[in-house]
Amino acid sequence: MRRVVLADGGDLAEWRTAARTLLAARVPPPQVQWACGMQGDLLETLAEPLEPAAGNAAAECAGPMPDVRVPREFLALAELVLAHADPQRHALLYRLLWRLVLGERALLGIVTDPDVAWARAAASAVRRERHKMKAFVRFREVADADGPVYVAWFEPAHDVLPLVAPFFARRFAGMGWSILTPLRSAYWDGVVLHLGSGASCSDAPGDDALEELWRVYYGSTFNPARLKVAAMRKEMPVRYWKHLPEARLIPALVRDAGARMGAMSSDGRRAAAGIGARGTGGDVASGGRMPWPRTRPRRTGSHRIDTAA
Repeated sequence: MRRVVLADGGDLAEWRTAARTLLAARVPPPQVQWACGMQGDLLETLAEPLEPAAGNAAAECAGPMPDVRVPREFLALAELVLAHADPQRHALLYRLLWRLVLGERALLGIVTDPDVAWARAAASAVRRERHKMKAFVRFREVADADGPVYVAWFEPAHDVLPLVAPFFARRFAGMGWSILTPLRSAYWDGVVLHLGSGASCSDAPGDDALEELWRVYYGSTFNPARLKVAAMRKEMPVRYWKHLPEARLIPALVRDAGARMGAMSSDGRRAAAGIGARGTGGDVASGGRMPWPRTRPRRTGSHRIDTAA
């Protein structure tokens, strides 16, 4: 059994280095134990020569290991899967790589394969969490000697901050900001994006003055006629509400939506009655039909294009 300790479980380059070393030594997936953390160094773990494992057909095959060439799709898939929270992700990716290199070149197209299906589901979950982080991160202003700095606390279900931080660097290029998560943090100084270790919720600031303004805006633009609670909970799951200053308004807005709808309907009926009372013509004022002409207007001129004989 070979033990591989990754310093950063989400680092694609580090995982690729370990996987290539294992492939070169022809170590099959069942004989590799993957771990993450700072307790071991990857290079030290793989420093001693890896001998082919005995008792397996792949190790007993004569000749060198085939070239490690995989489809681009696998690398894109691996980057997303490595951000997933499942601790078995490294082993599964190595199993996929092993099968691709040993001849199953069309493996990724077999959607019914259990390994492929799991990897694609994991990638979809990471993409979804990446989207949610872009939508639900809320910055708070912190005074600094060099000017205001904006700090946000977020608890993603997967390790998506390295995938999302470049988006925030482009979107908020003109301000200094930090995003803190339990696994790692990101800091943008206006020029360079820095990734660091994780933080705790207490490291993030509390409410600032802008949040009350945001709650006033959110409450004033809330439309009870378009309220769909099930759809709202699907697009904005409750577990994200603790990151959103406007979330504390949602229970009251949902509770009062029916009363507000009734008030809006009453206002609409009164407005319609007022317009009818101010109309022109006796029938309109009395609520009757518009007095349309009884006869059709007489046509003038010819509507046929005549040609000379």
